[in-house]
Amino acid sequence: MTQQTKDNRQFFIIQKYKSDYTERYTIHSDKMYDLTTAVKKLLALDTLNEDKKYTSYYMQEVNLDMVDEPLVLTDEVKEDKNWKECIDESLPF
Repeated sequence: MTQQTKDNRQFFIIQKYKSDYTERYTIHSDKMYDLTTAVKKLLALDTLNEDKKYTSYYMQEVNLDMVDEPLVLTDEVKEDKNWKECIDESLPF
């Protein structure tokens, strides 16, 4: 694969939620954005964020060079099985 140039780089907006006990990270809107759009959205989200103690936003560059080829499902996964055939009757529960 070729490296991404500065013009076509894509970014995720990452939402970090931190409580007293755990931390959780999610991709905001499940979308990739170009640099200009990502910065605008990040600033807007940070400005509108009323819960800064627990919620924060970050940008993460998407590295498509790490993906060599798309994931191909095997025939075993594609096979349409009856759910009753998948149950192991020897389990105690």
